Order: sequence, then structure tokens, then C-alpha cells
Amino acid sequence: EFRRVLFRSIPWFQSITKMPIIIKGVQRVEDVLTAVRYGVNGVILSNHGGRQLEYAEAPIEVLAEVMPILRERGLDQKIEVYMDGGVRRGTDVLKALCLGARGVGIGRPFLYAMAGYGQKGVEKAMRIFKDELERNMRLIGCNSIDELHPGLVKLLPRDQAKM
Repeated sequence: EFRRVLFRSIPWFQSITKMPIIIKGVQRVEDVLTAVRYGVNGVILSNHGGRQLEYAEAPIEVLAEVMPILRERGLDQKIEVYMDGGVRRGTDVLKALCLGARGVGIGRPFLYAMAGYGQKGVEKAMRIFKDELERNMRLIGCNSIDELHPGLVKLLPRDQAKM
């Protein structure tokens, strides 16, 4: 019911603003495809950090399922796909970008850094993420984000990934 109400509300939002409309909390391929049909600018694949949906599929798994379908249907340029949740290292960001995420939300690591060390802690956490991302891009032979692609990530079958 909520999903139906949400998508029926999209035309109203589009009528009152010129700003991009991005839906957060998307967890299903079908909802991404519906968002494309409604002309939504983007979706954020998220299980809200596991706080609300602790048994929901990890957003990176949803991303790995969504992007090939969007590419196959020629829709990958019609909607921006972001993800958040479970991002703890620069390599998590790298995997998401390789799979096709336009951007990655990082919350908890920076929240902990802020709580423990204030602004200096956040700045250090940002440096750690940046350094790890750059180092690992070099290790896989990529000089820019444009060079990242799904072939750089080995996906395990779902039954093996949970072991």
C-alpha cells in the first residue's frame, strides 16, 4: 500500500518543484523500474543502515541485481542509482561504484569519528576513505572513476555469499 501511495504522489511532487526527485529506501528491482516509469531522477538503495529493516537485503546486493537489468533494458542513463548502508571502508565505495552506483552514502563511520574525535576525527576518516579508494583503484589498474566497471568485481552466488 505504501509503495502505491508513494508512486501515485510522484506526479504531484513533479508539479510543484523543478528540483530532482530522488526516492530513498528502495529495496526492489521492481520499485526502481517503477521509479523510471514515473520519471523519478534517482533512487537510493537503502535498508536505512539495518536499523529499520535489519533482515532486509544489503543495498550492495540490490545494486548488483538492479544495474544489469537497467543496462539490459537501456534504462541505466534514465535514472541515477545511489546506495547507502553497510559502507565501512573505501573498498566498499569502490565495489559500489564498479557495480554502477552513481554515488555512495557513508554515515556511520563519520558519525563515530565525530562522536569520538570531533571535526578532526571526521577529517581523518575522510582521508582514510579517500586514500583507501585511491590506493585500491591503482591496484586494479584504474586511474579514474570512469574506468570502473562491473567486471572488476567478482560476485558470489547468493547461497555462497551468506556463508
